Amino acid sequence: MPQSDADGVQPVIRSLQILEALNGAGLSTLADLHDATGLPKPTLVRLLDTLIAAGHVARLPRRGGYALTERVLRLSSGFRHADRVVEAARPFLTALTAEHRWPVALATFDNDAMVVRASTRRESPFSTDPDFLNRRLPMLISALGRAYLAFCPHEERELILAVLRKTNAPGDAPARDEKYMTAMIAGIRKRGYATTAPLRGDPAMGLAVPIMEGERVAAAITMRYIGSTMNEAEAARRYLAPMRAAAAAIAAALISA
Repeated sequence: MPQSDADGVQPVIRSLQILEALNGAGLSTLADLHDATGLPKPTLVRLLDTLIAAGHVARLPRRGGYALTERVLRLSSGFRHADRVVEAARPFLTALTAEHRWPVALATFDNDAMVVRASTRRESPFSTDPDFLNRRLPMLISALGRAYLAFCPHEERELILAVLRKTNAPGDAPARDEKYMTAMIAGIRKRGYATTAPLRGDPAMGLAVPIMEGERVAAAITMRYIGSTMNEAEAARRYLAPMRAAAAAIAAALISA
């Protein structure tokens, strides 16, 4: 980039460094910010004055430091928790496909379905699926939905099933069979993964695991493989451990983000 453009970008980058440092520390002195960012103190004072004028930072003279104001919440109002999960997951999804070649997708729960938020189908040489990005997948048919339902808290599961029982969608009909649902949930929890319900004409199968955030399910990830190449037991033997490891790594990345 031209030198004049670079000169204009640097104050923005440095201001973001300051905001990140304040976000991590809560209250920071000028010396704290110098240590955290490596920026010269005169530069810090100039940028802090700008951020104070913009309403994002407050000077606390009695405590001898600086802190963020509530105005910074406006910077994150368009960034949902699901977006955080996607950003944390991308490198791990890509790594799974790079190693095992099959496409991997991540979905988050939304009311009565799973919404596909990320996919590596374009990175896989074996993908047979259409582009499902931002598509809503049924809870009781997709491996993603089944994994979410099996591992979410009991109270949440009951609420979801109550919603599904009231729909007319054929894929939601099993929600009205309490015995079937109890057996399905128990089986998934015992195995530690969920699979796609068999669909006529679909050669791909999904192997899905949850991404846990404490007791709740933040999202689920699935690996899509061709059912004629291996059975479920073989797919689990090959891919369950790396899928679980990826889910755990994504959960850890969410905590540290």
